[in-house]
Amino acid sequence: MSTKIERFVIRHTAGSKINQVEEFDFNTAELKIGRAAGSEIQFDPEKEVIVSREHGSITKVSEEPPAFAITDNNSRNGIFVNKTRVKGTVPLNPGDEVQLGNNGPVFTFDIYPRPKDLMMATRVIEIPSAIKPTTVSEVQQVTVFPPSEPVKTGLGKQTVERMLVAERKKSYKGMGALLAVVVVALGILGYTFRDKIFGQKTVITEKAIPYKDTSGIIQPDQISRENEDRVVQIEFGWMLFDAATNDELWQAFGPVAGQTRALYIRNSEGQIEPYLDTKKNINQGAPIGMAGATGSGFVVSGDGFILTNRHVAASWNTRYGFPQWAFPGGLVEVVNGKLAVNQEYQVQPEEVFGWVPSEAKMVGGRPIQPGMVKGRNTYLNVIFANTSLRRPVQSVTPSDNHDVALIKVEIPENLSEVKMVDNYNDIKPGQAVTVMGYPGVAPQQFVVRKSNDPFNPANQFTSIPTPTVTPGNIGRIIHGSSDKDMTYSTMGDSYQLTINATGGGNSGGPMFDNKGNVIGIYYAGASDARGTQISFAIPIKYGLELMGRKKIADR
Repeated sequence: MSTKIERFVIRHTAGSKINQVEEFDFNTAELKIGRAAGSEIQFDPEKEVIVSREHGSITKVSEEPPAFAITDNNSRNGIFVNKTRVKGTVPLNPGDEVQLGNNGPVFTFDIYPRPKDLMMATRVIEIPSAIKPTTVSEVQQVTVFPPSEPVKTGLGKQTVERMLVAERKKSYKGMGALLAVVVVALGILGYTFRDKIFGQKTVITEKAIPYKDTSGIIQPDQISRENEDRVVQIEFGWMLFDAATNDELWQAFGPVAGQTRALYIRNSEGQIEPYLDTKKNINQGAPIGMAGATGSGFVVSGDGFILTNRHVAASWNTRYGFPQWAFPGGLVEVVNGKLAVNQEYQVQPEEVFGWVPSEAKMVGGRPIQPGMVKGRNTYLNVIFANTSLRRPVQSVTPSDNHDVALIKVEIPENLSEVKMVDNYNDIKPGQAVTVMGYPGVAPQQFVVRKSNDPFNPANQFTSIPTPTVTPGNIGRIIHGSSDKDMTYSTMGDSYQLTINATGGGNSGGPMFDNKGNVIGIYYAGASDARGTQISFAIPIKYGLELMGRKKIADR
């Protein structure tokens, strides 16, 4: 390349360092971002409370051609590149806008001089296509929540404590002025209306009798009040294991066209899947699994049984959401009896779309028997509304028929359960419904409390979940595949909803009819390039079947 790059350029466009420009020698391999003293891109600890001490870093992947990446160091508030949240490590291009936290400081990453072939181009964001309105219900891209988007939002412990102290000081200063204004206002009002207050007789009227709706239909606010304690948040993480050795299974990385990329392999059926091997046999790679994810669920029995989605309770049994850095990938092939990476072929996301981890057919480049790849929850906790205690799940029973799972927590208290009604054959499009759950985009509430445990006196800092209520309607009823009618549905039996204010974290939440009965389980959403959004719920009959209340012959 004719142009020799001399330095990195960081232009601050929002926050406490707005309009400042920082430059760093291009020989620097890494630019650390945060409030820590050793950070290259350093932010004021008091002014930028959104920024973590070691928020992330920018690394130089290669000099020829120039390639860069940005990494989120599991920060509390995240990193956004061009308005899209970073998951792990993603590529970073000159001209990209970087924001630390949803409302944090913003800067533009650049290099000087910028080579001609790296001049900024128009960015096109692709959004999955919506379901086609045909007799054959076909979904090209349905985003299932939350497998591909672990939810991690909110502020850090030290940040919250600093904010509490600052707000307390502001309150003391403003309290005196506020009291003075109130006293003056009350005096003026008393003088103005003195005749009406003291000089007129009081007229007693009969108390109006409120109208009582006898139809049985209730509003979303009443549904919320009656069921808030029955709708729970679920936190989970999982990993993939070799059933024979109990070793962790990772996806291998390897050199492809001068770069280190994720590797894939073609199985005996001609399908492409990740190149898996045990962790000890991989020099470079990443685990297949997830951490920091959340979902929803609802109590269905007084002794602690809860219904949720299978992709929440046993996510390895559902379609895997690959991270952005996994593409383009390299393809491992057998050449002269040995495994080698094809340096020309690039694996794209659509070639592995729909891959289910538990159904992997290759490990270490060799075919395996069914059932040799197992998933396991590294943690699976239930949190009841407006509480902070995490209760570990004791058992998980996933459905083999739909995206439903039954879990159980141990709790001495007799729990209040939701009311469930299987009226799948009677529901019509247009019927009003209400979804409750814990969408990850909703603000979280945190509590900082002094510990009363002398053996662990540290302050306790944790989130307190509060469910979100989202009303809407059933837009369409999607029926499962039928050999009799010669139709095929990639969604199975589902309700298509006009409910859009949901997302990752809502998965597994209950869907109520207008009489307060649970008739479905929220589980997926989809959108197209024009921004049209729809969502989906599973008929409650699949949850009742998993609970043992319905026989297969009754379906």
